[in-house]
Amino acid sequence: MAETTTIPRLTGRIYPDDYFRINEFTQLNAHEIVRVMRGEVAGCMFRGAMEPDLCRRICENFWKHPQRRQRGDAVPAYYLGTYHYAKTLELYFNEAAATEAAVHDVFEGGRNVFDELMAEVRAELAQSGVALRVAAHHGRKAGEFVIRSWSGGGKFALAAHDDAGQLSAKSQAGFEIQSVARNPLAAVNMCLQNGEAGGQLVYWNIEPDVATRRALGLEETGYPYQAEWLDNFERIDLPVHAGDIYFFNGKLVHAVQAQSKPGEYRSTISFLMGFKDPSTAIYWT
Repeated sequence: MAETTTIPRLTGRIYPDDYFRINEFTQLNAHEIVRVMRGEVAGCMFRGAMEPDLCRRICENFWKHPQRRQRGDAVPAYYLGTYHYAKTLELYFNEAAATEAAVHDVFEGGRNVFDELMAEVRAELAQSGVALRVAAHHGRKAGEFVIRSWSGGGKFALAAHDDAGQLSAKSQAGFEIQSVARNPLAAVNMCLQNGEAGGQLVYWNIEPDVATRRALGLEETGYPYQAEWLDNFERIDLPVHAGDIYFFNGKLVHAVQAQSKPGEYRSTISFLMGFKDPSTAIYWT
């Protein structure tokens, strides 16, 4: 007799329709970005915010950079910079210091769209008395952003996950990013390269609770959720093209659809950001 597979029941927060949407714009609008950070809407997309020549230049600089690395864990990606996920704080901050200048090298011959973006968000937040800065720990700065290039097989290039679980890692206790867990967690992607088809963001209307992550063994990672566990939740399939910049609440489960052709890559500049307290917003990788 064939065994019956039990699909776990995910519990957590499901948002109303007026929140669970990703509003689209044709030019950057820092006010809309701050709305995502404040929990007024799930996400915003700015179409064609980076010109094609700039995207190509950044990609060329990324692929030839001597500090580009390949991830050694279950996530299939090349990257330049660092990420705090599943690392000790000592390792993370050592890597952040070692790549602080390197990540900005990708803008050589173009313009630094990251600095431009953050200047706009910083100015918008300042109007309500909020300071924006890179996260820090004992005087050491976190990574500002990471350049990543995905080429995963199967249904998803990056499996379904939430970004909240990683904020509960006991090995990172005391790191100020864990204070953001009580607020919306803005995941930011600046798309530089994508395939002819595929590579879209898949976004489900479920913010798993701690009990769900604990039951699934994902308490400190939020990764991965099986696609069939999510069938009963509303979802958004958001096409993403080179030049697009988008923000969304990363506490909700999301994935990256695989590219349609083998060997295609989806490359982005990425980071996380959110409110540490009412007067301080921070960002990190």
